[in-house]
Amino acid sequence: MLVLAPFLLLTAFNQPFFDDFRNAYWMREHGTWGTQLWLFQTWTGRFTTTFIMTALNPVAYGWLAGVKAVAAALFVAQWASLAHLLRALLHTALRGSCSWSRAGWLAALLLGLFCNAAPAPFSFLYWFCGAVAYQIPLIGLLNFTALALRAGWGPEPARWRNAALACFPLLFALTGNELTLVQTAPVLALLGIALPPAGRPKWALWLAMGAVAVAIAAAAPGNWARAAAMAPPADPLHAYRWLVLVPRALYSMALFLLKPLIGVSVLAAAASGLWAGRQPAGAEFDVKPLTRRQWWAVLLGFGALNFAGFLLFRYLVVGPPLLRAQNEMLLVLLLSTAVLGWLLGRQRPRRTMLFSPPPKLSFLALLWLAGLLGAGHAPEAWRELLTSAAPFNAQMQARFAALRAAHQEKRPRITLPPLRLPYGRVLIPLRQFSTDIEFDIDLTPGCEGNINGVMERYFEVPDVCCDKGVELKEQ
Repeated sequence: MLVLAPFLLLTAFNQPFFDDFRNAYWMREHGTWGTQLWLFQTWTGRFTTTFIMTALNPVAYGWLAGVKAVAAALFVAQWASLAHLLRALLHTALRGSCSWSRAGWLAALLLGLFCNAAPAPFSFLYWFCGAVAYQIPLIGLLNFTALALRAGWGPEPARWRNAALACFPLLFALTGNELTLVQTAPVLALLGIALPPAGRPKWALWLAMGAVAVAIAAAAPGNWARAAAMAPPADPLHAYRWLVLVPRALYSMALFLLKPLIGVSVLAAAASGLWAGRQPAGAEFDVKPLTRRQWWAVLLGFGALNFAGFLLFRYLVVGPPLLRAQNEMLLVLLLSTAVLGWLLGRQRPRRTMLFSPPPKLSFLALLWLAGLLGAGHAPEAWRELLTSAAPFNAQMQARFAALRAAHQEKRPRITLPPLRLPYGRVLIPLRQFSTDIEFDIDLTPGCEGNINGVMERYFEVPDVCCDKGVELKEQ
C-alpha cells in the first residue's frame, strides 16, 4: 500500500492536459453528435472511447477539476477489475477458492508493480484522454474475461445473464483501442478452445457481437487517415514492412523486456504467482493437472496476448510501441505472467507443495522486492506528492483564473509564467526534469506552441504567451 498510496493521492492534484481541452472545444464547435461523426470521418473509429473523451469529458462543461475524480475512479476501477478477474478465474475454470480480500491483495501487488515500473505513468494514470483510451478498454477486457469465465463455469442459473453482461465490456475492449482489440483476439480464441460444449452458444454470441462492432470501427474513414499519418509512405521501411514485421516486433519486445525495471518486475510477478500457487492451502485449491494440449494452448495464448501489441505498432508506426501503449502492455504482461506462474505452482505434486523456503531465503526475497520498489517510480511519486503536487495545483488554478479573467475582459493577449516547481516527472512531465517523455504539460516560451494554441481556443483568448519574467499570484 505504501507503493500505491502516492499514485492514488496524486490524482487529487491532477489537471487537464492537451487533448482534454481540445476535445472540449471540439464539442463546443461541432456539438455532441457532430463531434462523434467528425472524428469518425477524420481521425478514429474508436467510437466508444471517443464518446467518453468528448460527451463525458468534464472539461467540456467547464469542470476542470473533474479530471481528478475521473483519474481516481479509474485507478480504483483498474484495481477492482484485476481482483474481479483473479477471483473469477480461481472460482470457475480452475475450480479453486479465493476470497475477495485475497484477490484484492493480489491485484494490489500487481498494480503496485505496474505503477512502479510503468514506462510513462502520466499518460496512463493522470492524462484524462490517455486514461480513457488505454485504461477503459483494458478494464473492459478484464471484466469481459471474468464474466465469460462465469458464463462458462459459474453457477448454472446465472450463466446466460453473465454472457449477456459480458457483451458490454467486450464492446469497449474491441472498439476502444486497437491495442486492446488485438489482445482480445487470443482471449476469445482460448475461450473457444476451453469452454464446455454448453458454453459454445455464448461464445458465438460474443463473436457475432464483436464482429459487428469491429466492422463499424474498421469502416471509419478516419482510421485510414490516422494510419497514413502514423506510418507515412515516405518512411524508408514502409514499402517492405511486412517482410521485416515479425523480426522487428521481436526486437521491440526484447528491448522492452531488457529494460532493467520492467524485466525485474516481470520476474517478480512470475515469482509471486509461483509462490502463491505453491502454498499448501488445502484440497479446495487443488487444480486438475492440465494436459499437454491444454498447456500448449495456454502458452500460445500467453505469447499471442503479449506479442500482439508489438506486432501492431511495428506495422502501424513502423517503430516501437508508443510509451503510453507500453504502459498498458506492461500491466497485461504482469497479470498474465503472475497467472501463468500460479498455474505452474499448482501443477506441482502435493508433496513438493509442502516445501516452504527457509527464513533467510524469504528475507532475501523481501529485501529484493523492496529494492525493486525503491528503484522505480514509487519514490518519485512520493517525492512529487510531497514537494511539487500542491504548488503545481495552485499554479495551474492561478493560470486558469487568469485565462478566464482575460476572456471576460476581452483582452487580446495574456502573458503567463511557466510552472516553477522543485520536481516533476510522474504527475507533471516537464522537459526540464525528464528527457524520456512523450508530452510536456507546460506552456511554450513565447507566443507559439501547441499548448499555447489549445489554451487560446479553449479559453477564447486570442494570444496566450509565456514569459519566465512574469509573476502570477497563485489562487
